[in-house]
Amino acid sequence: MPVLQLNKAGQFAHGNDAYRFHHDIFADFSTNTWYQGPDPALLDYLKEELGCIANYPELQSESLTAALADHHHVASDQVLVCNGTADAIFYIAQSHTKSHSRIISPTFSEYEHACQVYGHQVSFCGAGFLSEGMNTPQGLFWICNPNNPSGEIFGKELLQGLVKNNPQTTFVIDEAYADFCIEDVSMIPMIGKYKNLLVLKSMTKNFCVPGLRLGYVLGHQSLISQLRACRPPWSVNSLALKAGAFALSKPLIDEMALLTYLSLSKEFRTELSGIAGLEVGSSATGFFLVKTPMLAAELKLLLIEKYGLLVRDASNFRTLSDYHIRLATLSREKNTQLVQAFKSIF
Repeated sequence: MPVLQLNKAGQFAHGNDAYRFHHDIFADFSTNTWYQGPDPALLDYLKEELGCIANYPELQSESLTAALADHHHVASDQVLVCNGTADAIFYIAQSHTKSHSRIISPTFSEYEHACQVYGHQVSFCGAGFLSEGMNTPQGLFWICNPNNPSGEIFGKELLQGLVKNNPQTTFVIDEAYADFCIEDVSMIPMIGKYKNLLVLKSMTKNFCVPGLRLGYVLGHQSLISQLRACRPPWSVNSLALKAGAFALSKPLIDEMALLTYLSLSKEFRTELSGIAGLEVGSSATGFFLVKTPMLAAELKLLLIEKYGLLVRDASNFRTLSDYHIRLATLSREKNTQLVQAFKSIF
C-alpha cells in the first residue's frame, strides 16, 4: 500500500470537531446536516428498537437494500448499502486500485484521501472544466453535487452530457446534499441508462444523525458487484438499518421546510455580506464559504473560546486560502449570534 500523502494543510480535517476543545459549544456552524437537529420521531423509534443490538445485523443489509431498490425503481443488485458515504468512497477507490482519478477542487477531502490510500494517480481541475465539455481520462471522475464546501450545483443536463460522451470514465456523483437544494439535480434516473455512473446518497444528513453512519451507492450491476467484493460482512449496524427503514417511510424535509431553510440561508448570507472585510460566497443550499480578514484557524479558536460558536476552518480544502471558513445555516437566533460575534471581532 502506498504511503499516504496529506493535503496542503497536512491533514484531512472535517467539521463537527467540538470534541477536540474543552469549551461549551452553543451553536455548531461547522457541520452541514439538517439545521433543526435530529428528528424526535426517529430518536423515539430507535429507543424502542434498541434491543436489536443484541443480535448481529443483517450480513449484507438485505432488507434495506431491497427497500431502497423499490424506492428508486432499480434492481437490488444496483444498490450497495454502506457504513456512511465515506465508507462507499473508500470501496470505490479500492475497487479501482492504482487507477487514475480526477477531482474537482475545492471539494470533500475524502475523495483524495481514499484515492491516495489505494495508489491512484490523482489530478485536479476547477468546476469550469465541466462546462467546457472536455473529454475526461480513463479512470474515475469525482463530483460532489451540491458541492461541499461551496454549495455550488451542476445541472443534470451538463452531467448527463459528460457521462454520455465519456464512456471510458466512471463518474462518481456524490449527492449527499441533494435534498438541501430546491433544484432537482439527482442523476438517479440515469442509473439504468449508463454503465459508467455511480451515485452516492447519505441517509443520515437529512435526519441529523451522522453518528449512526449510513449511506448507499446506486449504479450498474457490474460496478456494484466490484464494490460489494470490497465490503466486509456486517458492515452496517442494526440501529443504522432501522434508521434507514424509518427514513424511507417518513421523510423529514418537505418543500415548505426546505424553502424556509433556504430563506434563512439567504438572510444569513446577506447579513454577513454587510460586515466590512467579509467575502461571502454564493450558494444553492444552506452552507457556503466566507473569506475573512483573520486566519481561519485563529478565528475558529477565538469564536470557540469567547463565544462558544464553532465554524469550519476551510483552509485545508485545495485552492482555498488560509482565510476561508465554511458556515452552515442554523436557526435565525443562532445565525444572529454569529453575525453579532463577527461584528464585534471585525
